[in-house]
Amino acid sequence: MIGYSLVFNKKKNPFIGGLDNAFFIGVDDHPSPVTDSLPSIIFAIYQGMSAAITPAFIFGSIVERDRVVPSIVFIFIWTTVVYDPIAYWTCNPNGWIYQLGSLDFAGGIPAHTSSGIAALVYSIIIGRRHGYEKNKEIEPQNIINATFGTFLIWFGWFGFNGGSALGANSRAAIACTVTNLAAVSGGLTWMFFDYRTKKKLSILGFCSGTITGLVAITPGSGYVSIPSSVIFGFIAAASCRFAVKLKYFFDYDDTLDVFAIHGIGGFIGNLMTGIFAQKSIAALDNINISGGLLDGNWMQIIYQFTASVVGIVYSLLITAAILLIMNITPGLSLRSKKEDEEEGIDKSELGESVY
Repeated sequence: MIGYSLVFNKKKNPFIGGLDNAFFIGVDDHPSPVTDSLPSIIFAIYQGMSAAITPAFIFGSIVERDRVVPSIVFIFIWTTVVYDPIAYWTCNPNGWIYQLGSLDFAGGIPAHTSSGIAALVYSIIIGRRHGYEKNKEIEPQNIINATFGTFLIWFGWFGFNGGSALGANSRAAIACTVTNLAAVSGGLTWMFFDYRTKKKLSILGFCSGTITGLVAITPGSGYVSIPSSVIFGFIAAASCRFAVKLKYFFDYDDTLDVFAIHGIGGFIGNLMTGIFAQKSIAALDNINISGGLLDGNWMQIIYQFTASVVGIVYSLLITAAILLIMNITPGLSLRSKKEDEEEGIDKSELGESVY
C-alpha cells in the first residue's frame, strides 16, 4: 500500500520517501525511479516481492511457537518501519547510505542482515520451544521437503540477484553466474565441514551452505568477478556454520538458524563486497564505481562496514521495541499456549494439519 512510495519515491530526502505514490498512485508506464528502460509498475511489483519475502526469513527462527494474528500484524509493522527505511537508505539513489558510497546490488542489508538480526531478537523475546534442550540437535522433520525447498529458493534467487540488473544484459548474466557458484561453493564447504566432524555427507548441511552462499553473494552479485564468488561461498559457509553454535552457547532457540545464515551471512557478504567489488563488472552496465580493495579502494570496506552496522543496530532496536509493545498489547501476545504447541500450531491456529 505505502511501502513502494516510502522506498522509491523521488523526494530528495536522505532518510525516507514520501507518500505521493501510496496505493500505486502515479505508478504506471512512466519510467521507474532507477532506470528509464523499465516501467515503474513492473519495478514496483518486483520490489514488492522482495519486501514480501523478507519477513518470511524472520519466522524461520520461531516456528512451532508463534501465533498467526500477531505474526500478520508484526509483518505489516516491521516491513513499514524497519525494512522500508533501510531499503530507502541503501537502494534509493537519494538514501544517505547510498550517497555514502556503500554498494548493495540486490538488497543484502535490508533483506538479509536486517531480517537475520530481527530473527535473533524475535527468538529471544518469544522464548524457547517446550522440550527444547540446550546442546541437543533436533532432527529435521522432512529432509525431502527441505531439499526440494532449497532448490526452489536457489532457482528463485536468480530472479532476486540477476533481476536487480533490471535488464537482460551482461551484468545480469554475471550476477546469475556468481550467484550459482557462490551457492555451490557454500553447499560443498558446509558439507565438507560436516564430514570432518560427523564422517557423513549431510544433504541438510549442503542445503544450509547453499542458502548461506546465496545470502552472502547478494550484495555483491552485480559487482564481483566470477572467480571471487567461490571465495564468497567458502568464507560465508565456514563462518556461518560456526555461528550456528552460538545458539547453544547463549541458549536461544533459533529454529532454522536464521540469524547465523542470514544475519551473519549477510554481514560477511557485505564486507566481502568491499574487498572484491570491481569497476570493470559495474561498467558492463555503464555504472561507475570506485571498486573495492582489489581496485585499490580500501575505503570501500569502511563504507560497507558502516552500512552493515547501521542496518544491524536499527533493526535490533526497532524490532525489539515492536515485539515488546505487541507482547503487552491485549490480543497480540506473541507466544502460543503450551497445549497448542503440543497439538501443533497448524492444528491449533489454522485447524489444519500438514502431516
